[in-house]
Amino acid sequence: MSNDQKMCLIKDLKPYRDEWRLTLKLLHSWKQSTSFSGDTLECVLVDQTGAKIQASCKRSQMNRVQRYLPVGEWKVVDTVKITGAGGQYRPTKQQYKMTILGDTSITPSDYRNDNQFLDLANYEEIVNGKLKPNFLIDIMGQVTDLGAVATVQAKGNDTKRVHFRLRDLSGQEVSCCLWGKYAEQIETHMEEANDETFICLIRFAKISEFRGDKQITNAFDASLVCLNPTMEEAIDFRQKMSRDSLALAICDQSNEKKIITKVTANWDDVDVRCISEILQSFEVDSCKIICSIESIDTDWGWFYFGCTRHNRRLTKIGRKSSGNMIQSEKPQFYCDVCRGPCNNYEPKFKLHLIVKDDTETCRLMLLDTVGRTIIGSKAVELWDGSFDEIEDPEILPQPIRDLVGKSFCFGLAITSDNVTNGSDTFKVSEVWSGDYIQRIESLSEPVSLIETISSTLSGGELPGIDHINENSSEDFSTPSNKRKEDECDQMDMTSTSKKLCTKIVKKEKEKD
Repeated sequence: MSNDQKMCLIKDLKPYRDEWRLTLKLLHSWKQSTSFSGDTLECVLVDQTGAKIQASCKRSQMNRVQRYLPVGEWKVVDTVKITGAGGQYRPTKQQYKMTILGDTSITPSDYRNDNQFLDLANYEEIVNGKLKPNFLIDIMGQVTDLGAVATVQAKGNDTKRVHFRLRDLSGQEVSCCLWGKYAEQIETHMEEANDETFICLIRFAKISEFRGDKQITNAFDASLVCLNPTMEEAIDFRQKMSRDSLALAICDQSNEKKIITKVTANWDDVDVRCISEILQSFEVDSCKIICSIESIDTDWGWFYFGCTRHNRRLTKIGRKSSGNMIQSEKPQFYCDVCRGPCNNYEPKFKLHLIVKDDTETCRLMLLDTVGRTIIGSKAVELWDGSFDEIEDPEILPQPIRDLVGKSFCFGLAITSDNVTNGSDTFKVSEVWSGDYIQRIESLSEPVSLIETISSTLSGGELPGIDHINENSSEDFSTPSNKRKEDECDQMDMTSTSKKLCTKIVKKEKEKD
């Protein structure tokens, strides 16, 4: 990307392209390790407006990112991958997440602002449950009812734990429990300072529940604890804090585990539901919905470049050399499965659709097999042959635009991302149309569904599609009584849908 590329803000970021240029400051970073992603460096970045976004990089980029993107310094960052934000505990409310690539450039910025960009949570909203627990929060208060630091067994290891309460300026309190290095930080402070009225700021804290009451705790290593912080907000809090010191008392509580039950079924036994019902689901499950396509979500591109052997999303490489783009007609791509440059690739569908019935609206994601089946052609046949970044995401091939107004019965997987994390995007595993939808009217279905069916069908449908099953290496596996939900983070790709066909084809499992 050239240095005269227009600067943008976090609010402008969309997944349809990679070439974004921003001025950002690192607020916090931590290392994370999962079986799916391996070792990654997770970051929280902020722009000049105070908008925050989570960013991550793979192990191969850690040293470079830590060297060129230190905490508290403003940098110009360009060429980053934008994907949908997911996970059970998210450090920002931004719907997208940033991935720092090998091609990402990080250079100094002349912008200066020492603001820490705190977003302090309201105690009352924590206690009454108004704040969603899947978003991490900033909370500050006076420490009261400080318990003794105890050593307990956690996952077979000795771990320190401390309980206390935080009190705001109005006198409202909330229970807190810190583990591991955060409990040791409290212990060290008490030994060295012997301060009984200190202020505690917990950034990126988790809202949990214990014995029916809300409780604040650290989100593994993602949290940041500051004792007697010196930023402007903390100084103002201390000045307003009541002069009456509160006695410290020993208290004890125990931790509690939350169990999530996974429910699966054969598609023949799966019920048809209204969209309003699936949006309020409390269990991991599978279901069918009958709906019409209202629009195409153009925040996302409609295709991605995938390896023809593995259907794996590829990473573009060789875009930068000394900060300048290498211009070539055909770029190079890297495949994580092949573990090397990939020469055999082609565009593959990944569509994000906004659908509706008579009760509500939601978003669906369709991958390549379902996409090419209901569209009637391969993504490569609609591709214009250009490797350039998408400039106008509203420009779509006509067969994709023709999907708007069509009606289908979609087989969906309601995952933990929908139930626990509040995501309103559901992954499509199967699709039915034509006579299949008509037959549903003769089945015993919920009364609330009847009006939805008749209204949705009036929007038009593609004749001839009876049953489409998407089952391959890129999305979900067809549900069965023993199927386990794939909890891997679904990374950014790109896809669509429409072919008149009655044969059963394999379903895809999305991978990054």
